[in-house]
Amino acid sequence: MTSLTTRRPIAWGPLLGALLVGAVGAGVIAWRLHLQAIDRQVAATRGGLKKLVLSRGIPPNQDVMDYLTARQQALERCLQAWVKLATAAPSAEAAMADPQLYFQEQLHDVQRTLERAAAARTMPVPQQLGFPKELPPSDTVPRLLVQLSLIKELAGLMFEQGVAGLSSFKIEDPETAPEDEGEVVFLTRLPVRVRLTSSLPQLLKILAAIEGADPLIELRAIRLATGATPDTLDAELSLARYLMVAAPEAASTIEQPEPPAKAIPKRTKRKSAR
Repeated sequence: MTSLTTRRPIAWGPLLGALLVGAVGAGVIAWRLHLQAIDRQVAATRGGLKKLVLSRGIPPNQDVMDYLTARQQALERCLQAWVKLATAAPSAEAAMADPQLYFQEQLHDVQRTLERAAAARTMPVPQQLGFPKELPPSDTVPRLLVQLSLIKELAGLMFEQGVAGLSSFKIEDPETAPEDEGEVVFLTRLPVRVRLTSSLPQLLKILAAIEGADPLIELRAIRLATGATPDTLDAELSLARYLMVAAPEAASTIEQPEPPAKAIPKRTKRKSAR
């Protein structure tokens, strides 16, 4: 007896439906994941744009970029102008070749200049205190040259103003500037102390000449005492000049006035007019 097995036909409709539903579900999940990734990208981009937007809410466009570029260039020019005004000129090329020998030559030159100027006015030669008796270390030569040139310049302007007596010049140890913690140090203050005898009008002329000096000469302190005669004063001036020791990192630390309205992008002016 032969038994025949009847095979059921495959139900393709439900199978295809299930596959279609699964594909649609996978597509929906993938689309949602893609949308979430896009949302994260949008959020990250917005976060980055917030750092670029100015305080007035100006979006970063070409006008803003041009304005910021011009602003940075103006700040850099202003910084360089202040540095040129406030610091001594760099050492001559001869000082770089043999700094110790160059310093000795300049020291003897200043000594001869003071001797001739004092002899022409029948005055004692001013003492120069604080300079090393031996050849100084090469790394100290730049600041010693600045202090030496400051002494020469001060002596010249004081003799021109008719100082009654010029006792001494004394160089002091350098100081860093600025002195506040956390600030970038790129200047060194080089003090020189001067003792002189003059009348009050002569002293005022000397102070005016110091104020107009270029590069800047800082008057840090002044001490006065009655001189040997009623119309003279014994004065001690603490003066200094600055030497750059490192390039400043940024020009943005300098306070600047706001630019004129025409320099601000058009969108800025519409925003500020509200």
